[in-house]
Amino acid sequence: MRFRDRAEAGQKLAGVLTPYRSGDVCVLGLTRGGLRVAYEVARALRAPLDLWVARRLRVPGGRLMLGAVTEGGGLYLDPQAASQAKLPGETLQRFVHEEVDDVEHQARQLRGGLTPRIRGCTALLVDDGMVTGATVTAALLALKQQGVRRRIVAVGVATPRALELVRGRADAVHALTLDPALREVSEAYDTFPALTQDELRRWLTRAREASPARPQGVAPDVAGGWWF
Repeated sequence: MRFRDRAEAGQKLAGVLTPYRSGDVCVLGLTRGGLRVAYEVARALRAPLDLWVARRLRVPGGRLMLGAVTEGGGLYLDPQAASQAKLPGETLQRFVHEEVDDVEHQARQLRGGLTPRIRGCTALLVDDGMVTGATVTAALLALKQQGVRRRIVAVGVATPRALELVRGRADAVHALTLDPALREVSEAYDTFPALTQDELRRWLTRAREASPARPQGVAPDVAGGWWF
Protein backbone atom coordinates (compact mmCIF):
# COMPACT_ATOMS: atom_id res chain seq x y z
CA MET A 1 0.00 0.00 0.00
CA ARG A 2 1.25 3.45 -0.94
CA PHE A 3 -0.02 6.75 0.39
CA ARG A 4 -0.58 9.97 -1.47
CA ASP A 5 0.62 11.94 1.56
CA ARG A 6 0.57 11.90 5.35
CA ALA A 7 -3.01 13.17 5.45
CA GLU A 8 -4.21 10.12 3.54
CA ALA A 9 -2.26 7.81 5.84
CA GLY A 10 -3.90 9.47 8.83
CA GLN A 11 -7.37 9.13 7.36
CA LYS A 12 -6.83 5.43 6.69
CA LEU A 13 -5.37 4.87 10.15
CA ALA A 14 -8.38 6.57 11.68
CA GLY A 15 -10.61 3.88 10.21
CA VAL A 16 -8.56 1.18 11.91
CA LEU A 17 -8.47 3.04 15.22
CA THR A 18 -12.21 3.70 15.56
CA PRO A 19 -12.57 1.12 18.39
CA TYR A 20 -10.34 3.31 20.55
CA ARG A 21 -12.69 6.28 20.39
CA SER A 22 -13.50 7.09 24.01
CA GLY A 23 -13.17 9.82 26.61
CA ASP A 24 -9.80 8.69 27.93
CA VAL A 25 -7.96 8.66 24.59
CA CYS A 26 -5.28 11.17 23.67
CA VAL A 27 -3.53 11.20 20.30
CA LEU A 28 0.20 11.94 20.21
CA GLY A 29 1.97 12.65 16.94
CA LEU A 30 5.62 11.63 16.95
CA THR A 31 7.60 14.53 15.54
CA ARG A 32 8.09 15.49 13.03
CA GLY A 33 6.00 13.83 10.34
CA GLY A 34 3.83 11.87 12.73
CA LEU A 35 2.00 14.99 13.87
CA ARG A 36 0.47 15.50 10.42
CA VAL A 37 -0.77 11.90 10.41
CA ALA A 38 -2.00 12.20 14.00
CA TYR A 39 -3.97 15.35 13.17
CA GLU A 40 -6.26 13.32 10.90
CA VAL A 41 -6.58 10.55 13.48
CA ALA A 42 -7.49 12.98 16.27
CA ARG A 43 -10.05 14.76 14.13
CA ALA A 44 -11.75 11.51 13.12
CA LEU A 45 -11.78 10.13 16.66
CA ARG A 46 -12.74 13.49 18.21
CA ALA A 47 -9.80 13.10 20.55
CA PRO A 48 -7.34 15.66 21.95
CA LEU A 49 -4.14 16.07 19.95
CA ASP A 50 -0.61 16.76 21.08
CA LEU A 51 2.88 15.96 19.86
CA TRP A 52 5.70 13.90 21.31
CA VAL A 53 9.17 15.10 20.39
CA ALA A 54 11.70 12.46 19.38
CA ARG A 55 15.13 12.44 17.81
CA ARG A 56 17.27 9.73 16.30
CA LEU A 57 20.79 9.45 17.66
CA ARG A 58 23.76 9.18 15.35
CA VAL A 59 27.37 8.75 16.36
CA PRO A 60 28.81 12.29 16.65
CA GLY A 61 30.40 13.14 13.31
CA GLY A 62 29.33 9.82 11.77
CA ARG A 63 26.39 8.06 10.12
CA LEU A 64 25.95 5.08 12.44
CA MET A 65 22.51 5.12 14.06
CA LEU A 66 22.75 4.57 17.81
CA GLY A 67 19.09 4.73 18.75
CA ALA A 68 16.75 7.52 19.79
CA VAL A 69 15.73 9.87 22.59
CA THR A 70 12.40 11.55 23.30
CA GLU A 71 11.00 14.06 25.70
CA GLY A 72 9.88 12.67 29.01
CA GLY A 73 13.05 10.65 29.51
CA GLY A 74 12.69 8.23 26.62
CA LEU A 75 15.94 6.55 25.56
CA TYR A 76 16.61 3.52 23.40
CA LEU A 77 20.14 2.47 22.41
CA ASP A 78 20.70 -0.31 19.91
CA PRO A 79 23.10 -2.66 21.73
CA GLN A 80 24.88 -3.70 18.52
CA ALA A 81 25.26 -0.13 17.28
CA ALA A 82 26.49 1.08 20.66
CA SER A 83 29.12 -1.66 20.61
CA GLN A 84 30.22 -0.76 17.09
CA ALA A 85 30.48 2.93 17.97
CA LYS A 86 33.18 2.18 20.57
CA LEU A 87 32.48 5.43 22.41
CA PRO A 88 33.79 5.74 25.97
CA GLY A 89 30.93 5.43 28.45
CA GLU A 90 31.40 8.96 29.74
CA THR A 91 31.40 10.39 26.21
CA LEU A 92 28.21 8.49 25.32
CA GLN A 93 26.45 9.62 28.50
CA ARG A 94 27.38 13.26 27.90
CA PHE A 95 26.22 13.07 24.28
CA VAL A 96 22.87 11.48 25.22
CA HIS A 97 22.35 14.01 28.02
CA GLU A 98 22.90 16.93 25.64
CA GLU A 99 20.46 15.46 23.11
CA VAL A 100 17.80 14.89 25.76
CA ASP A 101 18.13 18.46 27.01
CA ASP A 102 17.75 19.78 23.47
CA VAL A 103 14.68 17.63 22.82
CA GLU A 104 13.02 18.83 26.03
CA HIS A 105 13.75 22.43 25.05
CA GLN A 106 12.25 21.88 21.61
CA ALA A 107 9.12 20.35 23.13
CA ARG A 108 8.59 23.36 25.39
CA GLN A 109 9.03 25.73 22.45
CA LEU A 110 6.60 23.86 20.23
CA ARG A 111 3.90 23.78 22.92
CA GLY A 112 4.44 27.34 23.99
CA GLY A 113 5.42 26.25 27.47
CA LEU A 114 2.35 24.08 28.05
CA THR A 115 2.83 20.67 29.65
CA PRO A 116 0.88 17.66 28.38
CA ARG A 117 -1.19 15.96 31.07
CA ILE A 118 -1.44 12.41 29.88
CA ARG A 119 -1.27 10.36 33.08
CA GLY A 120 -3.98 7.71 33.11
CA CYS A 121 -4.96 8.12 29.45
CA THR A 122 -4.92 5.67 26.57
CA ALA A 123 -2.23 7.17 24.34
CA LEU A 124 -2.42 6.60 20.60
CA LEU A 125 1.18 7.15 19.51
CA VAL A 126 1.05 7.94 15.79
CA ASP A 127 3.86 8.14 13.24
CA ASP A 128 4.12 8.12 9.45
CA GLY A 129 6.23 4.95 9.56
CA MET A 130 8.85 2.83 11.27
CA VAL A 131 12.04 1.44 9.73
CA THR A 132 14.09 0.56 12.81
CA GLY A 133 11.47 1.27 15.48
CA ALA A 134 13.99 3.14 17.62
CA THR A 135 12.09 6.43 18.01
CA VAL A 136 8.78 4.71 18.73
CA THR A 137 10.45 2.44 21.27
CA ALA A 138 12.04 5.40 23.05
CA ALA A 139 8.67 7.17 23.10
CA LEU A 140 6.92 4.12 24.54
CA LEU A 141 9.46 3.95 27.34
CA ALA A 142 8.89 7.63 28.10
CA LEU A 143 5.10 7.28 28.09
CA LYS A 144 5.35 4.42 30.54
CA GLN A 145 7.33 6.68 32.88
CA GLN A 146 4.66 9.37 32.45
CA GLY A 147 1.96 7.05 33.80
CA VAL A 148 0.00 6.45 30.60
CA ARG A 149 -2.59 3.71 31.16
CA ARG A 150 -2.34 2.07 27.72
CA ARG A 151 0.11 2.64 24.88
CA ILE A 152 -1.18 2.02 21.36
CA VAL A 153 1.12 2.47 18.34
CA ALA A 154 -0.33 3.35 14.95
CA VAL A 155 1.80 3.87 11.81
CA GLY A 156 1.29 3.99 8.09
CA VAL A 157 4.10 1.62 7.18
CA ALA A 158 6.58 -0.54 9.09
CA THR A 159 9.26 -3.15 8.61
CA PRO A 160 8.87 -6.52 10.35
CA ARG A 161 12.00 -5.88 12.41
CA ALA A 162 10.58 -2.58 13.68
CA LEU A 163 7.36 -4.31 14.68
CA GLU A 164 9.33 -6.96 16.52
CA LEU A 165 11.14 -4.30 18.54
CA VAL A 166 8.05 -2.25 19.32
CA ARG A 167 5.27 -4.69 20.03
CA GLY A 168 6.81 -6.07 23.20
CA ARG A 169 6.61 -2.58 24.71
CA ALA A 170 3.15 -1.54 23.48
CA ASP A 171 -0.32 -2.75 24.39
CA ALA A 172 -1.16 -2.93 20.69
CA VAL A 173 0.48 -2.02 17.37
CA HIS A 174 -1.36 -1.13 14.16
CA ALA A 175 0.48 -0.78 10.84
CA LEU A 176 -1.43 -0.30 7.61
CA THR A 177 1.26 -2.01 5.56
CA LEU A 178 4.42 -4.06 6.10
CA ASP A 179 7.46 -3.68 3.85
CA PRO A 180 10.55 -5.78 4.64
CA ALA A 181 12.56 -3.87 2.02
CA LEU A 182 11.72 -0.41 3.37
CA ARG A 183 14.83 1.72 3.86
CA GLU A 184 13.23 5.12 4.35
CA VAL A 185 9.64 5.91 5.35
CA SER A 186 9.43 8.33 2.42
CA GLU A 187 9.49 5.36 0.02
CA ALA A 188 5.87 4.59 0.94
CA TYR A 189 4.62 8.12 0.13
CA ASP A 190 4.13 10.02 -3.12
CA THR A 191 4.54 13.34 -1.32
CA PHE A 192 6.69 13.50 1.80
CA PRO A 193 7.75 17.07 2.63
CA ALA A 194 9.82 17.85 5.70
CA LEU A 195 7.85 19.72 8.35
CA THR A 196 9.34 22.86 9.86
CA GLN A 197 9.00 24.03 13.45
CA ASP A 198 6.49 26.65 12.33
CA GLU A 199 4.39 24.05 10.53
CA LEU A 200 4.30 21.84 13.62
CA ARG A 201 3.10 24.79 15.68
CA ARG A 202 0.43 25.55 13.09
CA TRP A 203 -1.00 22.03 13.24
CA LEU A 204 -1.18 22.24 17.02
CA THR A 205 -2.81 25.65 16.79
CA ARG A 206 -5.39 24.35 14.33
CA ALA A 207 -6.26 21.56 16.75
CA ARG A 208 -6.64 23.99 19.65
CA GLU A 209 -8.72 26.43 17.65
CA ALA A 210 -11.03 23.66 16.47
CA SER A 211 -12.33 23.47 20.03
CA PRO A 212 -10.84 25.98 22.46
CA ALA A 213 -12.95 24.90 25.42
CA ARG A 214 -12.52 21.61 27.21
CA PRO A 215 -15.73 19.53 27.40
CA GLN A 216 -17.08 19.07 30.91
CA GLY A 217 -16.65 15.65 32.46
CA VAL A 218 -14.03 14.44 30.00
CA ALA A 219 -10.58 13.46 31.26
CA PRO A 220 -7.67 13.51 31.02
CA ASP A 221 -6.63 16.82 29.48
CA VAL A 222 -3.64 17.46 27.22
CA ALA A 223 -2.07 20.57 25.76
CA GLY A 224 -3.60 20.00 22.33
CA GLY A 225 -7.12 20.58 21.03
CA TRP A 226 -10.50 18.93 21.50
CA TRP A 227 -12.78 17.93 18.66
CA PHE A 228 -16.58 17.94 18.58
